Amino acid sequence: MATAPNTLSPEAAELAAAHRLGALQGTFTPKRLNKAIFVLYIFMTLHLLAMLVIPGLLFFWWLRRYPDFSRRQAAKRLHLFENGLIVHPESGDGRVVIRWDSVRLYQDITQKIINGIPSTTEYVYSAVGPGRDHARITHFYEGPEAWGPYMQQAVLQAQGPAALESILAGETVNFGEFSLSRTGLTARGKGHLPWSGVQEIQVSAGWVNAMGTGGSGRRCSAAVSDIANLHVFLAVAQHLSADSSSA
Repeated sequence: MATAPNTLSPEAAELAAAHRLGALQGTFTPKRLNKAIFVLYIFMTLHLLAMLVIPGLLFFWWLRRYPDFSRRQAAKRLHLFENGLIVHPESGDGRVVIRWDSVRLYQDITQKIINGIPSTTEYVYSAVGPGRDHARITHFYEGPEAWGPYMQQAVLQAQGPAALESILAGETVNFGEFSLSRTGLTARGKGHLPWSGVQEIQVSAGWVNAMGTGGSGRRCSAAVSDIANLHVFLAVAQHLSADSSSA
């Protein structure tokens, strides 16, 4: 992973030890504005202040959401460990600590299209822990193409084997819009597909589609953003489907 220097503040190190997060794997800093946008914002602020003081001050207050205009925002960090994460939320103060073995991780990756031309991509990961622990991690931090897949893979390693074991023992495991059992895949409000009737499970254009066999056209679909622990779901579902096919 491309990261900032792997250094922890005393407070972060104490939290990591208290929650048994293991070795630090990477640290990510807030994303900076490019020079052209930074200069434009400075010009707009000065222009507004010269003409109307209050709108100028309000605009500068709005700019403080960016690390380029706020030391507090610039000091925030996303730390990834072997067993979990510590993150400063984009808005507000404090830190959130969540372990991979107890998180429900949702991802929402959207590419903007402007006048038919692909533009920026927005990354939003929601990490929901036990109790009130919750973190919304976005492209506010540099390198979402690195830290996003790392988090999904870490959750897969931490929860995948236990999820599969529970299902094979006869339990049903919930992944949000989908749930998995030994008999098949169930989509909330859309019915049940037995493993013998699942041809493939594919992820395309922000959707997870479970396609039926035999040309029936039957399928169960859900938005990727509505699937908890996406990589765990895909790995376990593909394992169960393959076992059914080979039986």
